[in-house]
Amino acid sequence: MPHKWPGALVRGRLLERPNRFLGIVELGDGSVVEAHIADRGRLEAILFPGAEVHLARVTGAKRRTAFTLLLARSGEVLVCIDPAGANRLVGVLLERGLLDLPPYVSFRQEVKVERSRFDFGLELEGGGRLLLEVKSAGASDGEAALFPDAPSERAARHCLELAELARQGEAAAIVMVAQRGDARAIRPHPVDPVFAAALAAAKDAGVLLRGVGFDVGLGGFEYLGPLPILVDGGLGDRG
Repeated sequence: MPHKWPGALVRGRLLERPNRFLGIVELGDGSVVEAHIADRGRLEAILFPGAEVHLARVTGAKRRTAFTLLLARSGEVLVCIDPAGANRLVGVLLERGLLDLPPYVSFRQEVKVERSRFDFGLELEGGGRLLLEVKSAGASDGEAALFPDAPSERAARHCLELAELARQGEAAAIVMVAQRGDARAIRPHPVDPVFAAALAAAKDAGVLLRGVGFDVGLGGFEYLGPLPILVDGGLGDRG
């Protein structure tokens, strides 16, 4: 699946992570640079001193750093830690009709509903719309990708808002994206039981849960197909 990185990837070695948004990286030529980390998760099993990482040089007037950290190696696989990338991947799946959703004729990004904003809005074939929220799962436990990797009040709120909209008759879905090729399922991270409860509530209210997996490479992504979402220890919907 084509995917355009914001710049050519540069390999390096993570020296330290002073905070969740900043990585200090040694490049192959021995120079040391600062790189922005977009993923708010702890990712302690992925972003540790000595970890192989891949950066892209990004320019912008408001940027503090010249690089963004996009990939890290976890065992035998590369993991994408760019949450915005999950939205782009879901956009391609929607364009190609590869998600198991009610028939739709078009979609658009960033749909505002009252005080909230959801990642996609789909115009359904029979009328009405479907609101869709995307979550990126990079951490893992065995063969399950995990989300979120740190407590996320925002993610739980999205689940509850979609649940309420579903109870009011709106069509809604949550798509969880495993951006690592070793995932065989996706489930809530035990670090955030509030999100786990909110996801279960969304499912009970009729929100569609769809999981998808991608193998990550330096040149792009390979779509691996639907993955089950584990909710309350059982299987959720498949994408």
